[in-house]
Amino acid sequence: MSSKTKNILIFTACLLLAALSAYPRAGGAGGSHSLHGSDGGGGLGGAIAWFFILPGPVKIIILLIVAAYFVYRYMNKSKSGGTDMESGRSAGPAGGPQQVSPEFFAANPGFNPQTFTQKVSTAFLAIQDAWQNKNLSKVRRWISDGVYQRFNAQFTMMNLLEQTNILSNIKIKQVRIESAMQEGDYSIITASVYFSMDDNFICKKHPAFDEQFTGDEATEYWTFIKKTGVAEKDLYNTNVCPKCGFPSNDKGGQVSQCESCGTVTYLGDYDWVLCEITQEEDYNRNEARISAQDPSLQSLFADKGADFSIQLMEDKASNAVMQYFISKVTHDLKYVRRFTSDELFATIENKIKGEDKFVYNRLYLNSVNLVGCVLANNMYYAVFNINYSSMRLKEEPGGRLAKLDDTVTERPMQLTLAKKAGAVQKTKLWSFACPSCGAPYTDTTITQCTYCDAKINSSDNDWVMTGLTPGE
Repeated sequence: MSSKTKNILIFTACLLLAALSAYPRAGGAGGSHSLHGSDGGGGLGGAIAWFFILPGPVKIIILLIVAAYFVYRYMNKSKSGGTDMESGRSAGPAGGPQQVSPEFFAANPGFNPQTFTQKVSTAFLAIQDAWQNKNLSKVRRWISDGVYQRFNAQFTMMNLLEQTNILSNIKIKQVRIESAMQEGDYSIITASVYFSMDDNFICKKHPAFDEQFTGDEATEYWTFIKKTGVAEKDLYNTNVCPKCGFPSNDKGGQVSQCESCGTVTYLGDYDWVLCEITQEEDYNRNEARISAQDPSLQSLFADKGADFSIQLMEDKASNAVMQYFISKVTHDLKYVRRFTSDELFATIENKIKGEDKFVYNRLYLNSVNLVGCVLANNMYYAVFNINYSSMRLKEEPGGRLAKLDDTVTERPMQLTLAKKAGAVQKTKLWSFACPSCGAPYTDTTITQCTYCDAKINSSDNDWVMTGLTPGE
């Protein structure tokens, strides 16, 4: 193959890669697959400059190839099923909409698919606003701990690099239900959101990482969870406690809790709670995910005190691993202390203290799957396979950024949570309260409750992280 032919193919691949890349928008919990800015004249910018010096016929061939690709994308979208919310055209993910089963309706009296998809639209727009303002207080009451920590970790990295992401011209083209199921005491719905927006990513500290896109178009999959059968209270269009009606102050941070009655709003007791956002390329990526029918899970499902669900467990694992990443970057171990066993904490502490400081320019979870659960010595051990993508940077003397990773790299890791069989916690989802007596923490770094003296990071009361195999 001649050098010119190779260069043509490289250029065409660069264009197609740019077309396929996800952008730094909220992406929900996922974030960006973008490779960010390149140094000097390399990457796509260099390819474009090179394009203009090519002979005319070669330019035409390349443009025809690129045009054919975009026509192909458009034709595939036009075969999707579902209605374009703006124009009535067929648009969005491939295939027809999934029908909600009669059994699901029977288990959830009053469920209205149209009302649900309206809540998804409301959630989508509110999340984009929260993302660009790096402030989750207005959405905290209906997002899970895991979703909160995915965003919180990314905000931490963005603030360290003085990054902002301005989103505009946001258009939701389609929302439709892709699956509706029951799992233990919970009902779970996944909806696809097909949308477009303009995206301006700014890195004030290091402008070489700036990006700007117009008409970013994508499909994401948003998963919501709720206790089966409970009547829906509207957390999305009201601003009061769903239990006592006391006005919310929109100060929700690590916990969204009513100031009057103490109700935690995002546990699925009152409305659908956003518990996962998945990028299109990661959807259906359930490698080795355990089935809800697996014999090893039946005792947990049967134990009403366990409040068990695979989706909730995966949310808990997401919460843990994102706080671990924050600890790695900040070298502040308080983020993982309260839910990590003493033995594992000692290992993590030694590892982090022995590492040079760095920051993630990109960090997001591709998939979190519960792959196994065993009962041994009266203890449950839940094992998760996690795939995450990241790009690490190190700030050198003088403020220059050095890349520890040449590009966004996907890595696997494994995490283990453990809990004593039959344990009943007084609080849920690590909500900054003692799992033994329910008293609020006065210090997030302590491992012993100041009210009842119970050990906080104990598997006697709640799931605790006991194993972690890092991917880097």
